Amino acid sequence: MLGALKVLHNELSNLDFNVVAFQEIWLESSIKKFDNFAVFNSGLESKKHKFGYDFYVSGEFLKYVKGFKIINERISCFRLKAKWFSCTLINIHASTNEKNGRDKRWLLQLLKQNINQIAGSDIKIILWDFNTKVGNGNESLHDETNNNEIKMIQFVIPNGLNVRSTMIPHKDIHKETWYSADGRTVNQIYHVLISNRFRSATTDIRALRGPDTGSDHNLPKINFKVKLMVKTGNKYNEKRNMVNIFQNPKWKQEYAIKINNKF
Repeated sequence: MLGALKVLHNELSNLDFNVVAFQEIWLESSIKKFDNFAVFNSGLESKKHKFGYDFYVSGEFLKYVKGFKIINERISCFRLKAKWFSCTLINIHASTNEKNGRDKRWLLQLLKQNINQIAGSDIKIILWDFNTKVGNGNESLHDETNNNEIKMIQFVIPNGLNVRSTMIPHKDIHKETWYSADGRTVNQIYHVLISNRFRSATTDIRALRGPDTGSDHNLPKINFKVKLMVKTGNKYNEKRNMVNIFQNPKWKQEYAIKINNKF
């Protein structure tokens, strides 16, 4: 497994990735640090070789890691520190469209409880693998919707989130996140949810077909850039107050008398 991690690191280094989320990684719960990268894994001992979620972090980015929280074998949270905001990444995987709906409702309720515990000032990004086919997105790969899409929309709206993965225009080959062994069937089942306040900060989302990750999934890449608003209200208000003084005849006269008395 160590050799596989180093091969994966070399592949990701060529792409200049700083943080990468993986799902269904067969490792026990641990934090493995190497010379120039680290892997934070949420796999549980009782679920070895099943589920498990990783966050890969490049060496120069390790200083920004503020926390890693394992919710269960299907959800984990990863917090990064930025200059003006902190960012919390939530990695979640649910069962396929055919599995028990009761399990999905329980998982969504657990996810909501943990979102409510995240600081309100944090940028929240949910890396959503619910095997969801979105049929009504502006830039979705699919024309038809499955049941998981309805569950996602019901979760997104009341929690102040926005689905960004179906809003950015791309060719279909850059929307395909999963493909069958024969290459004939492709799906867009990974989605990126983000706080409504920061939805415009997601500048690009696309599936990369080149990286060799040893999987039947294409690696989605997210570009994220936050623009801050500069406040200049104080200077504006000072100029405005000066104008108001001269617009008032009484104040204008008093001001003229004081100026004359000086001379």
